Amino acid sequence: MKSNGNAQELLSLVMQQSPAGVLTDIDGTISRIAGHPDEAIVEDKARNALARVTRQFALVGAVSGRSAEEAHALVGLDELVYSGNHGMEIWRDGNLEQSPLALEYAPKITALLDALQLPAEDDRLYVENKVLTASIHYRALEGDEQTERLLLEEVTRHAEASGLCVTHGQKVVEIRPPVELTKGTAVVDLIRKYRLAALLYLGDDVTDVDAFKSLRDLRTRSGGHFYAIGVSGEATPESVRQNADAMVDGVDGVIELLESGRD
Repeated sequence: MKSNGNAQELLSLVMQQSPAGVLTDIDGTISRIAGHPDEAIVEDKARNALARVTRQFALVGAVSGRSAEEAHALVGLDELVYSGNHGMEIWRDGNLEQSPLALEYAPKITALLDALQLPAEDDRLYVENKVLTASIHYRALEGDEQTERLLLEEVTRHAEASGLCVTHGQKVVEIRPPVELTKGTAVVDLIRKYRLAALLYLGDDVTDVDAFKSLRDLRTRSGGHFYAIGVSGEATPESVRQNADAMVDGVDGVIELLESGRD
């Protein structure tokens, strides 16, 4: 594993450039993984660290699989930019912008959720209709491999029949429209919009790998200082470790890293 010291060196490199930015995933990065998504919180130390770095960077924001409005409510900082639904919408200065392409598929996602016959209406499942995407969380199925398999088969069957896409995270299956919008496209769009010369991105799950790869490609093409910091946890996907430029240990490591760049 790459060391926390390397992450601090990369943050220092980014801080030496102008304009520069910091973007972070939420769940598992600045919020500890909870048994239920509604139980997630962003601790004051993480919130305060983010608020402090807004004084040092041209852009500070959160990029999440949650809806942009939910991400804003969870983090609670109006000065941040929030990219939600894996880059399909953005909340900025009190205004919400949604991708017209993704919005066209919203009725199909709602219809799919209505049609799903989840295993015995299992109360261990939590279904989120986020309009542009949907998530089915099954962390509480831990150890029940048969129910987990049936769930994934059912979701995949309905999604394929509806022309929708299925992706997987840590104990969550996500239903998305077939549009080329990801955390990777979201990060690149923000870099271009703010004309950034450098950016540090923090994330812990497979959906963040899209951003990791996009930053690496952009760095290769432009020579800019665009770096990805992976956040390790109990079930860190190997793809996160393989594609990160450096690793930190959990939410505490993220807070320590952000505080190390204080003015």
